[in-house]
Amino acid sequence: MKRLTYTFFAAILLFGCGDGKPDSVGPAQEILVLADPSEWERLEPVVRDIFEKVLRTPQVEKIFSIQHGRIEDIEPYKHLQRKILLVLSTIDADHETGYFLRSLLSEDVIDAVRTGKPGISIKHDVWADEQLLLVSSAMDVETLIEDLRGTSDRLYASVERARNERIAKLIYRYGEREDVTKQLAHKFGWQVRVPFGYRILEAKPDSGFVVLAKESPSRWCFVYWEDGIAPGTLTEDWVIAKRDEITRRFFDQDRIAPGEVTSYETDFSGKLAIVLQGLWQNPKAYTGGPFKSYAFVDLEQDRFYFVDVGVFSPNKQKETYLRQLDLMANTFKMAGEQRVN
Repeated sequence: MKRLTYTFFAAILLFGCGDGKPDSVGPAQEILVLADPSEWERLEPVVRDIFEKVLRTPQVEKIFSIQHGRIEDIEPYKHLQRKILLVLSTIDADHETGYFLRSLLSEDVIDAVRTGKPGISIKHDVWADEQLLLVSSAMDVETLIEDLRGTSDRLYASVERARNERIAKLIYRYGEREDVTKQLAHKFGWQVRVPFGYRILEAKPDSGFVVLAKESPSRWCFVYWEDGIAPGTLTEDWVIAKRDEITRRFFDQDRIAPGEVTSYETDFSGKLAIVLQGLWQNPKAYTGGPFKSYAFVDLEQDRFYFVDVGVFSPNKQKETYLRQLDLMANTFKMAGEQRVN
């Protein structure tokens, strides 16, 4: 009777929800995992390895954290309204989580899993607004572990994307400084969407430098530009040295903390960019914190750009603030261009 209740309950929620879904609940960084204790003991290390990545700010901060939940607590703890929900079970398991998982999948998917195909499903807004549901199953725990590892990049990208979409809405919830955005486009030929609370702290167009800032905690987004730098010049070492040069000139001798930076390439505003991420420090002022930078060349303008964000907030969590700044930086575009990111 209990199994029938859960299956029926899940089916009603899955297929009966129309408009008027409740808001999702729970911390944005938390992933609730529904898995039977008999299987969770073996799945837990793999799940934590996939999702519990960390960022040094310089404190070690988890980007996502895992919480294990039980099917029996679905109703009292509002599990089905959680922002990020991961359901794991072997496909023919004779326990409550197995029955619940099968109620979420079509017969075609269940049959495919039984023939050995990976059973990964990603769904949005099933029981609540701004919700991400991940479902993974296999014939046995060993295969389920292999499937999780094999799709780890896809799974992690899905939770990153969901969190970014949620935070992007929050950034502009209280309004947007459209006057500042237009001012940037008119005076400097580029723009970002400026959230309420930010202001132009300093502008030196003759030196190719503008910084936007907000207090409590102290955070910034600066843009530096310079003509005549060929794309081939942008090596990792050159970009690191360039950031130190820029911050030495405009940020009172700030520099990258030795050995505390990583780099990779990405698409930024439709252009190939080198990304730096790490820790900045000011030995003179005994200050420091996390930063992220994008360095690229706009070929049409023959102009090098360096877009940088950072936070100073001693003894407080900084990952969310840095993420907000990064999302703001990724609205960067040339005046008159269509937004790419």
